Amino acid sequence: MKSLNEYINEYKKLLEKGDIKKAYKGLMQYIAKLRTHFKNQYPDYITGNVYHGYMDITYFPFTPKSLKIQKLKIAIVFNHSKKRFEIWLAGQNKQIQKKY
Repeated sequence: MKSLNEYINEYKKLLEKGDIKKAYKGLMQYIAKLRTHFKNQYPDYITGNVYHGYMDITYFPFTPKSLKIQKLKIAIVFNHSKKRFEIWLAGQNKQIQKKY
């Protein structure tokens, strides 16, 4: 198993190459535009901020008021390792998640 310092050195090399920076920036810009589109297209929905995650998932909540009342939310998720968008139903806390 590599040390954290070895992982950071590899991360630095990949960042210097430039492909990761460009891909990540492009993805984040796309997700921000998607969020804005949904917010403008569906003003009755509650649209939260983009959560950038740990390069595993990036998401923003996009929830109708009927679900918000039940302490639920919908998340538009980009799964980085699978290179795909997913829709998640999430609860406000563990008790709500268990209930549903």
